[in-house]
Amino acid sequence: MGGWNKGIKNSTGTAFKGKKHKQESIERLKNRLKECYKKPQAELIDTLDKCDYGCNEVAKYKFLNGKLCCSSSHNSCPAKRKAFSDLDHSQRISKSLQTRLDKGITKSSRQKAHQTMLDNGTYEITRKRMQEYWKNRPWQNNLECPLVTYKNTEIKYQGTYEYDFLEKLEKQYGILWLTENVKRGPAIWYNDPSDNVERLYISDFIIYNTVYEIKSSWTWNKHGKDIMLEEKNKAKLNAAKKEGYNIILVLDKEYIDA
Repeated sequence: MGGWNKGIKNSTGTAFKGKKHKQESIERLKNRLKECYKKPQAELIDTLDKCDYGCNEVAKYKFLNGKLCCSSSHNSCPAKRKAFSDLDHSQRISKSLQTRLDKGITKSSRQKAHQTMLDNGTYEITRKRMQEYWKNRPWQNNLECPLVTYKNTEIKYQGTYEYDFLEKLEKQYGILWLTENVKRGPAIWYNDPSDNVERLYISDFIIYNTVYEIKSSWTWNKHGKDIMLEEKNKAKLNAAKKEGYNIILVLDKEYIDA
């Protein structure tokens, strides 16, 4: 660890392993004033003196060390910024990296940390937490293709295939029926056949008790080139069936009973 807590173990660290706070300490901690450290601010001044950091501008601030500056932070002074930019950082960076490599810090520390997290179950705990998060927020998980609102409704969709699905329903039944009956689909656990790991399937839409999964040939099996992807998609739909849902796969805008 570095920074303000360098060398200090927190209450979950090894320094406190097997130890408990006394009841008196617990009460004192509960009732302590909630204060936080506030970084000292530079004093705003009115002077004709020049900035001490070399920009030759009139100083506006005075620091605790007595130096005057044109900005509230000396790192914002134009002269300081230019001096830093003019430095050749390549040698310093390469030296730092080489030192870590020579001492084996970069490689060995990462390997050790990785093995430690494997042994104590950190990765598994994180995976479960993320799954629970997406289960409760099942439609926020695709930043590359974010959800947008369909016309003047509250129905969310992703991509042109889902838009086409909603538009066809609107033309057939009307916008009022659409808003009252179409919802984003449920989140369902399924067993991934590629590695036998339990994962979360976030379905597209549900109407009454029927889940509609919208796919193109590419997202279904990459135009027949990825059989494992197809098996994963089938596993998702089978899991939804076991949950008691009816399933309709809309593949390349064609309806298929799954």
